[in-house]
Amino acid sequence: MDFQILSMQGAILALTFFFCGVIDAVCGGGGLLSMPMYMAIGFPAHVVTGTNQCSIFFGGLTSLARYIRAGRIHWPTAWLAGPLAVLGAFLGARLNLIMPERILEIIMIVLLPVVTAVILMKPNFGAENRVDSLTRRQYVLASLFIGVVIGGYQGFYGAGSGTFFMLGYALLCRLDLTTASGNTKFVAFCANLASAATYAFSGAVVWSAVLLATVTNVAGSYLGAGLAMKRGAKLIRPMFLFVLALLFVRLIMTMLG
Repeated sequence: MDFQILSMQGAILALTFFFCGVIDAVCGGGGLLSMPMYMAIGFPAHVVTGTNQCSIFFGGLTSLARYIRAGRIHWPTAWLAGPLAVLGAFLGARLNLIMPERILEIIMIVLLPVVTAVILMKPNFGAENRVDSLTRRQYVLASLFIGVVIGGYQGFYGAGSGTFFMLGYALLCRLDLTTASGNTKFVAFCANLASAATYAFSGAVVWSAVLLATVTNVAGSYLGAGLAMKRGAKLIRPMFLFVLALLFVRLIMTMLG
């Protein structure tokens, strides 16, 4: 689909996707900035999701490559959740067709403050990798849960799904936040690969925007992954809380119309 992008709109788009890349590479949730931006500069609603998914594809691949190269992915739990996230996303999308989003939004508004409180009460949350304290059966079940349930959330609602993948890995699989972030990049890439391909063949993508956004998103993703691995939980934890707060504000604004 063609959509004329003015010079100022292009500059805003490029800058937004740079910061989205940084946020996504560190803790997920960059879509909380990019999707409202697309709508604010006048993109038709029916092309926003597809254009956004294609815009972040190579940025996600870039950050994933950096995490793989640094050995910051726990492959047993990543391989288990990845394919199931694709299945979960498909089931979540189908559920969205028969159940109103408002039900999930109400649940999330109640749940988000609880999740935030749990993290704040655990000053060492995600500081150490304790996956070895789990039995094989425990981390297999945890990984299956992460793939199906959070993948389902991604397909149903989407906003902040990367952040919830990371939370699941840190809480359920007891990974440190940096490794949890690496696992999230793998799982999110699996789901994004399927959705980006679907939208690419549907005609619901503004390719001029994708080309412009991809360049800065790759740069932001490369920088963000490096910062996350260098600073670890000291950077990821506050950014993680920022994304949860951003999601909470978005839910409130959506419900208020």
